[in-house]
Amino acid sequence: RALLGRPSAPVASGPGTASIAERSKLLAILDAGERASWVAGFIAAHGLSEAFQLLGVCTVPWAGPLGRAVVDALDIARDGGSYPWSFSGVMGLAERCLDPAEADRLEVLTAAQDEQEGASPGAGGYWSEAFQRLVSTLRLRAAMEAELMA
Repeated sequence: RALLGRPSAPVASGPGTASIAERSKLLAILDAGERASWVAGFIAAHGLSEAFQLLGVCTVPWAGPLGRAVVDALDIARDGGSYPWSFSGVMGLAERCLDPAEADRLEVLTAAQDEQEGASPGAGGYWSEAFQRLVSTLRLRAAMEAELMA
């Protein structure tokens, strides 16, 4: 914990390591709930650009706060006018790691939004498609799980 530092601390000024790969190894030592909470805090403070390796060491399905942090960060990226393929790695992880029970809650993100001023042309429609794919995948995973449990 001392080597990891606070998740909100700037990456380069962590107490023990500035390396995301080394932080991932340290996170693997923590229990699943504490690990998810730390990564959620990191994403809330730093966004998704440095989070991919950290997400990879979290227990699946992701705990609620971690899943919400990832989805909130994706939504912020959409509102910022980025293209979804800039976050394709995280979106792919979300399809595999979010709790399938979250599909209904995420449905609201599938609606096409008006283009923001300064946004990349067409980005809103691409995000709508990306969130539709995410929700569809979560629903498919839920159906498969229900079938396996029957």
